[in-house]
Amino acid sequence: MAFIMMVVARAHAYTDDELGISIDIDESYQVSRQYDVTRFTSADSDNVVIIRNWPDLTQEMARDYLLSGYQNGVIAVVATGDVTEQQVENGTGLLVDVTGIFQRKLMKGLAAAFIGNDGQGMVMLAVAADREWDKFKSEAEQIASSVVFSQPSAGPDARDWYYMLAGKSFSFRGESSDTKRREVLHLCSDSGFKHRLATSSMEDSDTGSAFGFSSKSKSGYWEVVDVDGGSRLVLHYGDGSKESAVIEDRGGRFFLDGRRYIIERSQYCN
Repeated sequence: MAFIMMVVARAHAYTDDELGISIDIDESYQVSRQYDVTRFTSADSDNVVIIRNWPDLTQEMARDYLLSGYQNGVIAVVATGDVTEQQVENGTGLLVDVTGIFQRKLMKGLAAAFIGNDGQGMVMLAVAADREWDKFKSEAEQIASSVVFSQPSAGPDARDWYYMLAGKSFSFRGESSDTKRREVLHLCSDSGFKHRLATSSMEDSDTGSAFGFSSKSKSGYWEVVDVDGGSRLVLHYGDGSKESAVIEDRGGRFFLDGRRYIIERSQYCN
């Protein structure tokens, strides 16, 4: 899926206090963000740094991710060497050299994965045009070594719920005398979500009965916040709207705003 981003600021360091992650980037880079993906672009060259939050990332998942490569509609990268370890503050890191195509240009660079001591996770891609990589390589390595993990600011309940809900699907089926409702919510570990809602109804009129069916699907990014002693799931839709619901566990059964949802491993999320 292509990145759809707008330039929002210039930065010296990328910091996410809620997740407890910080990484130094030169302030001359333009920074743009889409959901949990942050992209830094040099104004003077083809140098690009892409960072993606990945809470609850494990060493095994990180190694597989780096060695398997990555491809979407904008970028394709493959590993060209062995994974090496990278020391970072309050966590661990893994690095691998990569080559690939970005916006139809041949690129070289490095891919990295970082895991914090408090459950944080992040993956990074730093690439430059093939002819420019030798000049950019030392800067990319310095960026990778600048990663610092700190205590997340999000409350412990919110963090626990986030890790439990990430990568799951939640289904709800309601029924009354004339309406049926089917709702499925996919919460992906990259903070994106897919929300599908379908309803059917039967109406009587002078000419007989009529059956109607409608469905819609929305997406965006999600988070869990602690409010007034409880945790809430917040959905931020792509159109700028948002919804929130109280999260509850009643004897192993999951409820949102008092409605029970069935939890399964999501087949939608990668």
